[in-house]
Amino acid sequence: MFRQVVMCTWAEGVTPEAKQGLRESLESLREIPELLDMRWGEDAGHFEGNHDWVMVADFADFESARRYVAHPLHQAYVQDHASKVVGDRVIVQHDWQDPTS
Repeated sequence: MFRQVVMCTWAEGVTPEAKQGLRESLESLREIPELLDMRWGEDAGHFEGNHDWVMVADFADFESARRYVAHPLHQAYVQDHASKVVGDRVIVQHDWQDPTS
């Protein structure tokens, strides 16, 4: 399995409506067949300096992740939402084995 973890901070001046648009767009990514699982959430706000939200996405392999990135829904997510609301981001990608399987 191939996993991608994306941690982001909001860009300065992002409106609540733009944040909601990103949330809804994130949910639309579930329709992409190569995306096996996705979990995301916003920081609980307990500590200063944390990123604002995180997304963890699982794919069968790296090639599946590449097809996901090229998919029109993902391209729309980036163009219409992420590129407008994300300030800083950190991405970690790695091969992963579920310890329960």
